[in-house]
Formats: sequence, structure tokens, C-alpha cells
Amino acid sequence: MNSPILITGASRRVGLELAISLAQAGHTIVSASRSISPHSAHPNIVQFQADLQQEEDRLALIEHLTSNYDGLRAIIHNASLWLDDGLENLNTMFKLHVEAPYHLNLALGEQLAKLEKSDIIHICDETSSRGSKSHIAYAATKAALQNMVLSFAEKYAPAIRVNAILPGLLILKENSDEEYRRRTLKKALLEFEPGAQPLIEAVSYLLNTQYSTGSSVVINGGRHLKKGVTRD
Repeated sequence: MNSPILITGASRRVGLELAISLAQAGHTIVSASRSISPHSAHPNIVQFQADLQQEEDRLALIEHLTSNYDGLRAIIHNASLWLDDGLENLNTMFKLHVEAPYHLNLALGEQLAKLEKSDIIHICDETSSRGSKSHIAYAATKAALQNMVLSFAEKYAPAIRVNAILPGLLILKENSDEEYRRRTLKKALLEFEPGAQPLIEAVSYLLNTQYSTGSSVVINGGRHLKKGVTRD
């Protein structure tokens, strides 16, 4: 059956590495992002340009998937924006972190259900379960994304498994100075920059496990246990 994995926000950083890893493992990937990435040139990756904040772009993506494929193996909601607090930014992040996954999960449920086992994976954030005083809107919208895992898991069981991944810092900001690197890495018990591999491993686990739905996998290097470090 011609049933790809849809990954949103897969044109750069962790999302790009995840898409390439799954493509190299033999999966067909539909990468839905605002921009086309030259780094995504792989025979198993189909790039679909879409601004997922916009309903018309989501509808075009849904039409593409339902018209060109027999089913859908998985949806991985990776698209994310980390913006400062403010009403306009709250609305922007709500559209991307909550409205878009909600819309796609509902509209593509029948495509997912065509397979004996399929998955929806919400890439949330470790702040979605603990909050963040400096990024309240970001943490709140990621918390809503995490909460939807529970509802969709119940709605779509047993064939469609719905789970969340809660990463901490995986890749440092580009052009970050040494003081930022030192301060940021010390927030976790495992004080190193892990890259995309922990997320790739967590996704692989969820795609292959038979007995997990409505659950959250935390990959934050023990950040929640670190004492005496200022939380963000």
C-alpha cells in the first residue's frame, strides 16, 4: 500500500534530520513546510509547500494526500514556532501548535484508518507539562497540543495510536555564544547537546510499539530533576 508518513515542519533542524532518517529507512515521507529545502533532496521525500497556519493551505495538503495515496502510515506534528510572549504571537502559535494539528487529525483520520496500524505523534515540549515563566504562550499552546493526544487517542483507538514526545533542548540556537551554551546545557543532568538522535529514536519506538497510546515520551536529559538551576 502506498501510505506515506506526513511530517510537518521538516525543512530544517530536527524535523529535517527526522525526515531524512525515516526516508533512509524506506518510508515515503511527505514533508509539509512553509519553504522548500534543498537539503531534503531524497527520492523518498516529497516536499509540499504549505503555511499550516492558513486553512486553505491545510486543505490543499489534505487534498494532495487523499488524492495521491492509498492511506497514511503516520502524521508527525513537528511544525513549531518559539516566539516571545504577546497576544499576536500567542495567536500565531495557537494556529500552528493547536489549530493545524486538530484540523489535520480530523480530516485525515480515514486515511490513517485504512492501515491495520497507524500513528499520530505530537511533538510537544518539556515545558508543556511544567510551564515556562519566560515563554508562557509557547508553553500553553504546547500544553494544548499535548492534551489533544488524550482526546484523539480515545477517539481513534484501537487502530490509530496517538502519542506525544516531550523534548528538551536538542540542538542549540544557531550562532550561540559560549556563555549561552554553558548556561543552557547546565539546565539538564546530562550536560551535552544531543542533536536530533533522541527524537529519531523516540519516533522509531512509537512507530513500532504495539501497546502505547495516549502516552508521552520525555527526552529532556533529566532537566526536570536538576536542582539549583534557574528555570526558563
